[in-house]
This record gives sequence, structure tokens and C-alpha cells, in this order.
Amino acid sequence: MKNETEILDEATVGAARWHGAVDGIYKQLVYGWVFDRTRPDARVIVEICRDDVPFACILADVARTDLQAELKALGAPDLCHGFVADLGALPASAGGVISARVANTEVTLTGSFRLEEPKAPPAAAINTVVGDGGLRLHGWALDPADQKRTVTVRAFVGQEMVAQAVANIIHPSMRGYVDGAHGFDLALPASLADGAVHSVRVVDDEGRPLNGSPLTICCSMDGLVGLLPDDADELLLKVADIYQRHLPRSLPMSAWPEWSARFDREGPAILPTLTTAVIVTGDTDAAALERTLASLQSQHGMPVQAFSGQPFAALLAQALESNCDVICCVRAGDTLAPHALAWALEGFALPEAQVVYTDSETNGTPWFKPAWNPDYALASDYPLDLLLVRSTVARGLLDAHDAADFAWSALTAAWSQGSDSIIHVPRVLLRKALLPDAAEHAARLTAATRASSAIWPDSVLEELDGVPPGSAHAARRVRHPLPSGARELTVSLVIPTRDRADLLKRCIDTIQLFTDWPKLEIIVIDNGSTEEATHAYFAEIAGQGVRVLPMPGPFNYADLNNRAIAQASGDIIGLVNNDIEALHAGWLDEIVAQLLRPEVGAVGAKLLWPNGMVQHGGVLLGVGDVAGHFGNRLADADWGDHGRNQLVQQVSGCTAACLFLRKEDYFQLGGMDAHAFPVAFNDVDLCLKVRASGKAIIWTPHAKLLHAESASRGHEDTPQKKARAQREVDQLRLKWRHVLMRDPAYHPALNLDPNSHAFGGMALPPREPVPRGSAFPAER
Repeated sequence: MKNETEILDEATVGAARWHGAVDGIYKQLVYGWVFDRTRPDARVIVEICRDDVPFACILADVARTDLQAELKALGAPDLCHGFVADLGALPASAGGVISARVANTEVTLTGSFRLEEPKAPPAAAINTVVGDGGLRLHGWALDPADQKRTVTVRAFVGQEMVAQAVANIIHPSMRGYVDGAHGFDLALPASLADGAVHSVRVVDDEGRPLNGSPLTICCSMDGLVGLLPDDADELLLKVADIYQRHLPRSLPMSAWPEWSARFDREGPAILPTLTTAVIVTGDTDAAALERTLASLQSQHGMPVQAFSGQPFAALLAQALESNCDVICCVRAGDTLAPHALAWALEGFALPEAQVVYTDSETNGTPWFKPAWNPDYALASDYPLDLLLVRSTVARGLLDAHDAADFAWSALTAAWSQGSDSIIHVPRVLLRKALLPDAAEHAARLTAATRASSAIWPDSVLEELDGVPPGSAHAARRVRHPLPSGARELTVSLVIPTRDRADLLKRCIDTIQLFTDWPKLEIIVIDNGSTEEATHAYFAEIAGQGVRVLPMPGPFNYADLNNRAIAQASGDIIGLVNNDIEALHAGWLDEIVAQLLRPEVGAVGAKLLWPNGMVQHGGVLLGVGDVAGHFGNRLADADWGDHGRNQLVQQVSGCTAACLFLRKEDYFQLGGMDAHAFPVAFNDVDLCLKVRASGKAIIWTPHAKLLHAESASRGHEDTPQKKARAQREVDQLRLKWRHVLMRDPAYHPALNLDPNSHAFGGMALPPREPVPRGSAFPAER
């Protein structure tokens, strides 16, 4: 073996063919580049070595804009010849020389360094901007010489600066770093969505281009279809639809005026025949009342009768005497779009519809709401603005004493009438002048408390503290007590592992520390562990009552869990990864209390990365035409879009990293599909089967755990793993195509592009905004 001096001094012997260097290390990431002059189009595989012993391989395919002149001189047809290698948990104190060489050769790149004396790469090697041809750019930018300095990133088209952003958010690619708040989201203006090709240059605040710059964008407000000729044939249109599903575009929320002007201009082609009575409340301000009445009188093709100026009970009686079909309430000062009622009444085209609600806008910010989601509704009051009620339902609500009482009484009456009795029309139809004042806030809380007690008699509704000033949403928690005898039930936690005793020990230690459940069964699935330390730990925990089930063989997460759950003694099953850590007492009580509600089929927890960012806030269907997570750009304490990061809600799925079900339900649904989804998406498939059975899936932020995602399984970083992962993607799309683009917990106007977080923008173009109930979508 060569000594340190020989490695550090070694020159590249293959200089005639290979050119490259190790630029340095930052935050355990080694940066460098390499180019093969004999094969200009090839990407070189690099071995990362410690003391001349390879311990990682990486493909050099990262864009290096800073090397443009040098690569051009070498004959490179493009700039994608950089590499970034992750040293993982290797500490600087480990010592040794870090070097890089062309794989399967003796050609060592220049720039080797001692790990205890690291050299910083140039900022240009680190800073990166990424785009997909649309208006949303993202990346990271920092100054290695001054890590506390915040860098500003600017985008130019020609000589005109079109956008800028401060690089001060934690980007998912940098989530492992406690001080990694150097990410940015750069939103280009909607005017560039004109169907033309634009070259966008992105630089830092010292004028240095970021890797990946310049980027080429070409998009249309109407999506890919907008770029096609008018006479495009059906096959081309189908290809465009597939493309838009896989690579969706979006506009940032700041472009709401432009988006709304483009997609909310017109009313329905056929006007509904229903008649509407509108009760206007809070009418002491004459000017505010006049604005509201004017907007009602301007409804296109819709006869509207408005009632105001008296106590609510009297107004409700007058509205019912008018023989109207539908009654709704608005507050003086609030205004309706000219086609608002025409669109809203479309919700009653569904014969089971008893109550219809719409989206709203406050201070220029839209609230894109989910389909009927009772947990989130009681927590936030989201359905209350422009809520319409059939007069047949309203006749039973004559004792309602204010608008909030009327709305929650109507929702309570329709709640048990079926999944399509409460309908959401996913359009922003009401513009609110002001947020609820103290009196209205108190009235809403009283009405919601009464509704919660009517549906869940043993529940307690309480307000949460710390709501940001100016929030349009309420913030409450419905506490569901454990039913009598619940703590006599056995809960079985099933934890697969292969070695990684360090992770498993933290997992079990923290669960035991923060769990006082009397009948707790912990089952560890040993999927072929070989390390002596792991088997010693197995012996140790077996003496504490933990069951260790040997299950050697290829890693098939679904099959391992199915076999272990069949042997579990618990009435309740908890699927738990070995890289999960419990963080507080009461987490299991909260999950079980939610699960034992008769309408609930599965419950998931709020999972955090080690740096305190949210790893999992529920599964979001449709991201990249597959599925993703809510919350990945949020810190634990952030409220998120209208409180979604802090409020209990129904979701379409939760990750099996921490997922609880009744054992009986698990096997009635067939368990996990070990053939179609051996490793990935088995949890999404299982959750969709739960929803298809008619039961809800609850995500609760009141059970928080830490999750070092894929710390033990690793990433999809080999051709075999990538092929298997792509097969599972294809299987999910094939089986659940009719569901993926119709997530009831999300909104058809919201973005699904993988590089922008949930609620981070508006879809371009939006998906079809059809009225929807909470029933599981049927195939179509």
C-alpha cells in the first residue's frame, strides 16, 4: 500500500486521456470532476479512496458551469462531468488521505487531501441551480469561506433581472446539515410562460454563475398542450397528457392574480336552475353591506334574494319563506366573484348533496381546501366560508342563532348521510374583506364544540396556542379519549432490520423510554444480520422480552412484515422502521385513541428528520404521477398551509415507517402486496386499500417521532435497485391510475411538481375542478 506522501504527491499518469481533479470537501461531500478525452460523451465512474483503498463509487455527471472554459478546451460537448461524493458518517478524526481515481485504473486525480486537514472547494463547485424547463427553479448557494453569510441568487433573461431569492431555507438535499439553511426556491415570472424558448442565467450576489446555469425554459400557461398545434392528433395529445403527469409545471403562490385571471375567468356553460337566498350578517357598516349586495346583484344569470338587517333567526325564517332551493350566509364586506353562485350550485348536481362549500381568498391569498375532511374541518373551520345548504336541511335548523351555528349544524346533519352528502366545489369564489373578529371567533368555537360533541360525545375540543397573527384558519385539537378497556389490548410493534444494531438500539430504547402501554409486544425481524454486535444485541433484548424472528433472504419489506404480523399476538399492529426514534411520552396513546375510532382504518405519525425538519406529514398522491410526502420543506414548529402541519387531518396514506392498523383489518385487506411492491410503495398501496374499504386514514402531529429515512436500507443507487424501484412505480400507476391525480386531501389547483413542496404553488395548468365528495374515487 502507498504511504500518505506518495498518495498526496501522485500525478495523474493518464493525463493524455483523463483530465480532472478533487476540488475539496464541504460538509462531508467531496467535490471534483473528470473528463475522458477519448470518449467525450461518456460519464466517468470515479472511485473515492481512503488511504488508497476504495470505499465508494460515483458517476461524474454533475453540471460544472464554473469549468466551462476548461471543459470546452478539452473538447467536452457539455458541462456534466462533475461529481459529488458523500463520505457519510466518516469523521475528520478518522484521519487518512482522501483521493479519487478513475474506476478500474491506476489513474489518480490531482487534489488528494488529508481528512484531518480538509481543503474547501470553490463556491462555484458547490452552488447549484436545477430546473425542469418550467418556471420553478431551486438549488442551494453558500459561501464556504463564510458559512454564516446568506447568499442572494438572481435570475437574468438577457440583461434583465427577472427574479431573485435569498438562499436561506433548508433544502432537502442539504437536510443532513444542522447549519444547512442555504437552499432557495426561485420563481420566474408568469410572463415567461408564453410558449417561447428562454435562456435563464442564474448567478450569486458576486456575479458567479451557479452550476446548472444557464437553464433553458419553455412552457405555456396551458401546459404542454398549449405548445402543440391546433390540429394535433389524439396520439400526440395522449403523449402530452402523460408528459404533464410525469413532469407537472406550476406557478408560485405569488402569481395568484395572473393564475386566477387565466383560469377563473368564465362561469359554467349551463346555468343551474336552483334559486338561492343569501343571508348577509354583520351589516352594521353600510359601505361594507353595499359592496356585498352589489356583488350578489352582479351574479351572472342567477336570481338571488338577499336578506339583512335583522337577527339571524328572523333572517333564516325569511329566507325559508322565499321558497328558495338553497340558503347560504356571507358577511357584510365579503364579495362573490360574478360567477360564484353558478359554480357553487353545480355541487348540488350530485343527488346526495346536502351541503356544498367552496374555496375562499383573504388579503390576496387563496385557501385551496380539501374534500370533506371532518378532522381538519373541526380543527380549522375551513368549510365555513361560502357554505350552501339545501332548504330541506335548513328547515331543521330554525333554532340556529348565528351563521357559524347554522353552518356547523348543517354539517352535523349531513355528516352521517353518506360520503357524498357534503360536497366541495374546488374554486375560489369568495373574497373575504376581513378575518373573523373576536365575537365571530368565539361563535365559531362554540358551534364547532357543539358539532364535535354531537358526533363524538366523549371528545373534547380545545384551542391551540401560537397561531400566527393574521391566520385565516382556526387552530384546534379534538382529543379522543381511549375507550374503556383499550389499554387491555396488546399492541405489537414490528421492526425489520439487517444489522445496524446502533439504529435498532436507539429505536427500541426510545420506544421503551416513552411508552407505558401495559401490553406492548416488540417483534424484531432479523433479515439476515451477520455482524457479531447485532447478534449480541439480539440476545440482550431477547432477555428483555423482545421477540427476534429470523427471516433470512432477499430484502422484501412487504413479505417480511406479512410473515411477522401473522405471528404477532397484538390486536393492534404498528409497522415501525429500525431508524425510528420516539421523542415524547403519550405518542402511542394518541395513535391508538385515533385508531380505535370506528371510522378509522389506519393512523400515521408526524416524522422528523434529525435536523428538526418534517420528513413525513402524510402521503400526497400524484407527485410526479406517483406519490410524495406533505411537509418536506417545513420545520416541526411551522404551521404550514392554513395550519396543516399542526392539525389532525385525514390523508390518503401514511408511510409504513410508522403506521398503525388493526390486525384484523390488515389481513382482511390482504396485507402488503409482496409481489407488486416488495420494497417501495407497499405502504401507499395498503393505505389506498384501507380507503377503498370505506375507512379513513388519520395523520396526527400529536405523535412525533424521528426518522432517519433509509438510513439502514440505503438509497436506490444501483442499476438493480433502480430497476426494481421503477417497476414499483409502474405497478402503482397501473393499479391506482384513477386515484393518483384525485387526492381528496389536496386540491386540483395546487402543484404536484416533485421539486416544489406541497402547497408551494399552483398547477400549470390546473387539474379539472369538478365538485367532489369524500368517497373513494371509482375507476373511470
